[in-house]
Amino acid sequence: MERRNWRLALSILQLMATGCLSAGGDEARVAANREAVLEVLEAYHSDFSARDWEALRQHFWSGSHITTIWQPPGEKSDRVVPTAIEDFVARAPSGLRGSEVFEEKMLDAEIRVSNDLAQAWVRYGTKFGHPDSIRYWEGIDAFALLKHGNRWKIASLVFTSGANE
Repeated sequence: MERRNWRLALSILQLMATGCLSAGGDEARVAANREAVLEVLEAYHSDFSARDWEALRQHFWSGSHITTIWQPPGEKSDRVVPTAIEDFVARAPSGLRGSEVFEEKMLDAEIRVSNDLAQAWVRYGTKFGHPDSIRYWEGIDAFALLKHGNRWKIASLVFTSGANE
């Protein structure tokens, strides 16, 4: 069975096991939406790793935000920092400049879908640096996605990370 068919079958079984599907529910529609969300998340991570900033921006609804806790340059302590996707894309190249290695990949994901709303809790792994000094860490991406005009896009991303060197 193809990878996609396995995913679809697994999605249906997971939804049945968690009670997300009702007896009269449209299992095929829910599973198809879950698969579509998973494809958006895979493409997001692929485009992020490729540093294809315009492609990355296209995975988000205009005005969406990426939020995390960090210490901005010149500040004395860390804080919650929401960044509009347009600003993130404008600044990201300078943040990765000089790094020969950058890869972020999805390690696993829990996805819930209800009509045109989806939530995804994604564990990711990141490699960053130079061939002789690569840093690795894992973290959690919490995505909220909305489907509009038959297209799923990210409405918000909140993430956290922890270094595992």
